[in-house]
Amino acid sequence: MHLCDLEKIEYLNCLKTAGHQSEKCRQFSKKYLQCRMEKNLMAKQDLGELGFKESNVETPGGNITDRVDNQEQ
Repeated sequence: MHLCDLEKIEYLNCLKTAGHQSEKCRQFSKKYLQCRMEKNLMAKQDLGELGFKESNVETPGGNITDRVDNQEQ
């Protein structure tokens, strides 16, 4: 079927160029999983449950951390 081959190739190429450090290729991983869900190649699941939360922030060192908003209620 090869429905998400382009996204898969982009992700794998990113992994190769990033020395297999998957955190540097998160945007490609997300795009690939979204394609698979849209084409019904995998069960639809909230991307937040897969580790793609909007509150995740990449630090200069490439680490992913949770952003904490300090708001008083």
